[in-house]
Amino acid sequence: MPDRPLVFVPRMHEHRFRPFVHVVEEAGGEVLFADISNFGARHAALQRATAGAVGLDAFKAVDFAAAPHLRAIITCTTGVDPIDLKAATEHGVMVGNTPDLCIEEVADHTLMFLLSCYRRLPRTVYEARSQAPTREGAIDVSEHWPRLRGQVAGLLGFGNIARAVATRCQAFGLRVIAYDPYVDPSAARELDVELVDFNQVLAAADYLCVHLPLNPETRHCLNAAAFVRMKSTAFVINTARGPIIDEPALVAALQTGQIAGAGLDVTEVEPITADNPLLEIPNALLTPHSAGYSQEASRWGPESALRCAAEVIRGGRPRSIQNPAVLDRLKT
Repeated sequence: MPDRPLVFVPRMHEHRFRPFVHVVEEAGGEVLFADISNFGARHAALQRATAGAVGLDAFKAVDFAAAPHLRAIITCTTGVDPIDLKAATEHGVMVGNTPDLCIEEVADHTLMFLLSCYRRLPRTVYEARSQAPTREGAIDVSEHWPRLRGQVAGLLGFGNIARAVATRCQAFGLRVIAYDPYVDPSAARELDVELVDFNQVLAAADYLCVHLPLNPETRHCLNAAAFVRMKSTAFVINTARGPIIDEPALVAALQTGQIAGAGLDVTEVEPITADNPLLEIPNALLTPHSAGYSQEASRWGPESALRCAAEVIRGGRPRSIQNPAVLDRLKT
């Protein structure tokens, strides 16, 4: 192990992390900005490192096997899906995240999508740009278009962001239900939210908002079978991770009228490719994975990750461990 504990940061993120390097230095460590896209530089950093502070960077079993002193990798994001948690656990490496990152930003973005879907902005803006319709031509009076108050917002997941979404929806008069098998029901009752099972939230939601982490259990949980269970007048909103939704199944559901529309900040392949059929669907509104952005969030993610790394080199732990089974296998 090096004389001074080393925290590596991928060089591609240097401009965001550099203002907070002093946090690690004050703990007695040093920060190395490493080009992890280069095998040699990646291997050298992992060989020496006590901790890593990273973004949405992938780390697999081969990386953990090459890191004899590594105690933790902490992301400056909420998601840790690019990291092999099983391999990290097997090698005694804690994986931490930034659990309080961009809660308000993503909740606001979700509500923006919900209101846009309610007011049919994806389609009406598309029509206005493509054919400049008259006011009468833009509205089909036979369409199911009720006022928002009294409709149902269904939340998939009930973590920090979903709870912030719930309070926003309630302010607009929506009834809020949620599916999350890992949440204490009392946490939902405190916010006047009803916890239901997966099929119930699909069947009841007028606006289905996705706030799940991406893992093997949630990947493609919104698939063709799920869309069949939804109302034909319902909208899907995803500000979590693209692969939670089976994208070809979503395209088919939108094209056939199985569901009414979608608001998507994330897609299965990012950045979205020019030939993605979602770009041509009038009732789909897309943004480029920007829901979590604000100047405050952009600063807090790197600062939080380096503060956690500093705690690790002092002998402590990240404040939010995403592979808790590792606690029985920690490295000394």
